[in-house]
Amino acid sequence: MSYPFPPVTIESRRLGKPKNICSISEAAEYLLMKWPIHEGRKLKAARQCCFDALDGKASAADARSAFIEAAKEAHIFVDYVKSGK
Repeated sequence: MSYPFPPVTIESRRLGKPKNICSISEAAEYLLMKWPIHEGRKLKAARQCCFDALDGKASAADARSAFIEAAKEAHIFVDYVKSGK
């Protein structure tokens, strides 16, 4: 199961191509496999929060917030995608 949350836009490896992360499972995969830095306090916290959320020990909102903080730490956070527009 993917456990969706409101999209978060980050810079992807492909220069000029933003990427929307829309679920806990997508966030966890990106944090593990495609993250541009390999160490960081917020990266470690976001990985753990995503694992906890996938196990039902944290909410999707918590995982999303931790992912955003890790993206800011890695300097790849773009912005929230506004819904309802």
